[in-house]
Amino acid sequence: MSKPSLVAIIGKPNSGKSTLFNRLVGRRRAITHPTPGVTRDTMEELIEWNDIAFRLVDTGGYAPVADDPLQCKITERIERTAREAALIIFLTDIETGLTVEDTHLLRRLSNEKDKMLCAVNKVETKEDRWNIHEFYKLGFEQLMPISALHGTGIGDLLDRVVERLPRRPGRRVETGLKIAIVGKPNVGKSSLANALIGEDRHIVSEEPGTTRDSIHLTIQFHGRMISLVDTAGVKRRSRTARGLQSISSLKSLESIRLADIVLVLIDATSEISRQDTRIAAEAHRARKGVIILINKWDLVQKETGTADRYERTVRRAMRFLGYAPILTVSALTRLRIGRIIPLALAVDGERRKRIGTADLNRLIADVTSEKPPPFYKQGTGKIYYATQTAINPPTFTLFVNKASYFPRSYIRYINNQLRKRFTFDGTAVRISLRSKER
Repeated sequence: MSKPSLVAIIGKPNSGKSTLFNRLVGRRRAITHPTPGVTRDTMEELIEWNDIAFRLVDTGGYAPVADDPLQCKITERIERTAREAALIIFLTDIETGLTVEDTHLLRRLSNEKDKMLCAVNKVETKEDRWNIHEFYKLGFEQLMPISALHGTGIGDLLDRVVERLPRRPGRRVETGLKIAIVGKPNVGKSSLANALIGEDRHIVSEEPGTTRDSIHLTIQFHGRMISLVDTAGVKRRSRTARGLQSISSLKSLESIRLADIVLVLIDATSEISRQDTRIAAEAHRARKGVIILINKWDLVQKETGTADRYERTVRRAMRFLGYAPILTVSALTRLRIGRIIPLALAVDGERRKRIGTADLNRLIADVTSEKPPPFYKQGTGKIYYATQTAINPPTFTLFVNKASYFPRSYIRYINNQLRKRFTFDGTAVRISLRSKER
């Protein structure tokens, strides 16, 4: 089947685009905040209405500022998205009335006007409904009064949207492998996302914190669907003010919990910080697949053994991620970028690996024969039987005489032996103990 049509929400800053996006999607995907210009990148989600599926895109707010490089990039993205879209929801705001930004934006997109619907947002009273007539000056034959916050008029808007789209039946789309790119601000997350998808989809700036939301992109690799998530930089808690920056950091941490594989990005030109370690620890605690990427490797002055020394430094700082592969890359020069997705797919394979019960119990017999459980807490542990009880991550249950007889050091020993025999590269391994019922 052909790809679902693209529907773009376009308008000036703070007109409620992200609130409308969340309302149409049915959950809080985009950050909403009273600060104008919160959304800078495009955000996409597949939705369905009346059995018609389409891709909904939230864009940054348009402001006619010629001397702001970041705003110029946002405007370029808006114009490109408008050209690609099958339909545009041109969003205006009854609270501000018709503004210069509205008219300037419509003028810039005059070639796309035939595929526009004009929605007037924040219409919540009879007086508001009367005042929408001002927006007929924009030249639209019909206006759609809505309240994205309260849901008023949303059903009528969706009806109008699908009426103007090709009649393609809705379908459930596999989200595929979810990969999140995480790291401190300004380590090159958006540049890496652009390099992986092969185009400048994200706004990249030297200003730390350019990406404020978690941006979802879908790519296809050898027939496999992959959802790539570029997250906002996670700042130190002491430096994260209440409000917008805090929301951005929380959204990034949420992306870790929702991902299958986490790419922990580190800046090779800076020392590894406690914040780098804390971000990596979040991925480990969530029991996700983890790959450590050392970015900006092209800027490092190299000599014999440089890479090995840096890897040892990373391993010392992140001992808990001893299972995670490390790759030196450069998003700017595309150094080893082509290895990342295949490596992520390999880690995903390790997370889905199942070990036969017979093979597992042979390993346990060898392990306990070579190094029996020590005397601990008034008793000696005994393992009767082992089985794998889950994947993603691989989880093993040991049936024992009493769980309290097994110190953590011995469980780590079994974990290490499992890895030595069955690898499990890039993924955490869980071991749980179940005491024999008396």
